[in-house]
Amino acid sequence: SILKNIHTLHLRMKQHSQNALFLANELKNLGIRVMYPGLSKHPQHKLMTSLMNEQYGYSGILAIDVGSIETAEAVMEKMQDVNIGLLAVSLGYFKTLFSLPGNSTSSEISDEEQVEMGLSKGIIRLSIGLDENIKHTFKKMKDCK
Repeated sequence: SILKNIHTLHLRMKQHSQNALFLANELKNLGIRVMYPGLSKHPQHKLMTSLMNEQYGYSGILAIDVGSIETAEAVMEKMQDVNIGLLAVSLGYFKTLFSLPGNSTSSEISDEEQVEMGLSKGIIRLSIGLDENIKHTFKKMKDCK
């Protein structure tokens, strides 16, 4: 499977990153707190820019903070209901995947340490899919708040 799919990895990574950058900018413009190294205000933007391969962008992973775990769960359910993506802790799939890192990958970290780290319970991690019409995906996403 790896050998079969490696030939299109470069195309998939480009689309993955382009889609994430588009969504990061649009969500930020809505006033949503977005964590994505492709945004100039990200604390490690300059470092990432110096390290990245420009052809492949800043990656397809971003996070948004919607404030509370209740809101995050409701938003993720709506995004799944309208077929934006899937609720999953994985990061690698052709569709968008989303999860709550505070309750999954970072669940072994105490609540107090998560607060110190700035890991709010309302953070949704998104691995952005290969959507061809990312503007349409954004419109659907915007309606999920």
